[in-house]
Amino acid sequence: MKVIEAEERDIEIVEARSEVEPLVEFLGRTRVYRVGEFHAYIEPDVEISPEKVGAIKILNISAHTPQPGLKLLRLSGVAFKSASELEKYLEWLREASMRDHRVLGRRLDLFGFYEEAGQGLVIYHPRGQIIREELIGLIREVNERLGYREVYTPHVYRAFLWKISGHYDLYKDKMVLAEIGGEEYGIKPMNCPGHILIYKSKPRSYRDLPVKLSEFGTVYRWEKRGELYGLLRLRGFTQDDGHAFLREDQVGEEVKNIIVEVMGVLKIFGFSGEDIKIYVSTRPEEYIGTEEMWEKATKVLMESLEELGLPYEVKEGEGAFYGPKIDIYFRDSLGRWWQCSTIQVDFALPQRFDLTYVDRDGSKKRPVMIHRALLGSIERFMAIILENFSGRLPTWISPIQARVIPVSRDIIPYAEKVAGYLRSNGIRVDTDFGEETLSKRIKRAYDEAIPYIVLVGRREAENNTVTIRGRGNIQVKDMPLEEFTKILLEEVRKRSLTQIVAEKS
Repeated sequence: MKVIEAEERDIEIVEARSEVEPLVEFLGRTRVYRVGEFHAYIEPDVEISPEKVGAIKILNISAHTPQPGLKLLRLSGVAFKSASELEKYLEWLREASMRDHRVLGRRLDLFGFYEEAGQGLVIYHPRGQIIREELIGLIREVNERLGYREVYTPHVYRAFLWKISGHYDLYKDKMVLAEIGGEEYGIKPMNCPGHILIYKSKPRSYRDLPVKLSEFGTVYRWEKRGELYGLLRLRGFTQDDGHAFLREDQVGEEVKNIIVEVMGVLKIFGFSGEDIKIYVSTRPEEYIGTEEMWEKATKVLMESLEELGLPYEVKEGEGAFYGPKIDIYFRDSLGRWWQCSTIQVDFALPQRFDLTYVDRDGSKKRPVMIHRALLGSIERFMAIILENFSGRLPTWISPIQARVIPVSRDIIPYAEKVAGYLRSNGIRVDTDFGEETLSKRIKRAYDEAIPYIVLVGRREAENNTVTIRGRGNIQVKDMPLEEFTKILLEEVRKRSLTQIVAEKS
């Protein structure tokens, strides 16, 4: 596509004529722009000043049918003040495309999307499932420290339950509903109602609180086809969900404990300091509960952040329909900001489900709920770290942590011994005994983003040693096999971001 320079641009604001008025009304646009021979319908909060547009690039053209009988041509592009700014952005875009998790997922054999299975539904391959399980294992450790007990709830409930929770009225457009045996059922878009039923399953005393439940629950939200994007926007995904049922006096401490753990988890992946931003999202236009509930919930979130000395900004009207929330954003290696972690304080759902506990004086009180997700969607977080590390994940989370390659076929028995020893010590290891040249086998291991290439030849076999190649031109010759194993296990145990073989050798 041609870049339109400042003197060539042809953009003006025009009035919506009769033939475009129905479309303007349907899309909810308030302004119409003419770009060459096309009319563009722009979101009300997007301001375009033709005088300031110096360069335009159309990035994508696709057909779009938002409703039956309405066919549109969707042109996606960018505009900048100058051609140099545009070129800088296009260079960034090229780098981002090289890190695209969808491409990496195919190349590294991690996951797939299949037309036969349906749009927005991911199928994990064995290597991708290892990454998924490592992320889940990390959060299980956090849950243990925070005192959450893991549960499992079904994927489908009676629509009656979703009507109580408010999802049926306020979230119905994204739910999958079906009538079975004369009764309506809904596939769960969230895990909270199941956890509420567990809390409600028996009488609770103030001594029992807090009750903390966690679940790696797969939920389904039927996003529009045009909104789907790899692992970042799916119709089915798994959340590291957690719900705490507390007395009011316990809420602040729990919120602070969760925030501290979130910061620790993000630091494991290299996100800290100025690469983290925190927002408090307040009551939206459509909500359940009373204004008083919302004010109390918002206050406790803000006070918790202030007591931890963490700066935050306020996003007015962007809370969930049942409560305000803290959203924690982090910046990746390409400068993009992502939101995964969230903490929500909820006075409304306990009221709707009539949750109670018996207080010290024998009176019935209503608990407060905290909804929290540390990574958020496991799939979304996986996509982010794949792109952040360009597919070269830290050793602890890599599907294959080491590959043993013999320099010649007569060394295969020793290579098998090395691989067996590493495997018996809990290292994820495989071998490459292919017929190709040594250089081709080494290149294949690099291309597959394997952290450690373990080379063995006649000298290594005689001395019970290995020669190591790692990322960043790490090369260590004749390292005792037991020493390498010990160092590798230490790196995995610490969930180190860097390879420590070079430091220890």
